[in-house]
Amino acid sequence: MQEIKVQVSDLLNKQMDRQDFLKHVAIGLVALTGASTALRLLSPKQHTVDGGYGSAAYGGSEDSQPGRR
Repeated sequence: MQEIKVQVSDLLNKQMDRQDFLKHVAIGLVALTGASTALRLLSPKQHTVDGGYGSAAYGGSEDSQPGRR
């Protein structure tokens, strides 16, 4: 953990022009979005169930009641 603090401190104290600054910001954004995408891919997905109990209108659907129209 100490090594990361040293690297961040070195980066913040580094003299750079606008182009270098924008490069560092772009690399940071790509790293952050890449990390969040990787975490989203690794997380378990929740499954949705369609058509379960209570999903139809009161009394059921017309398909479930033959003879009614």
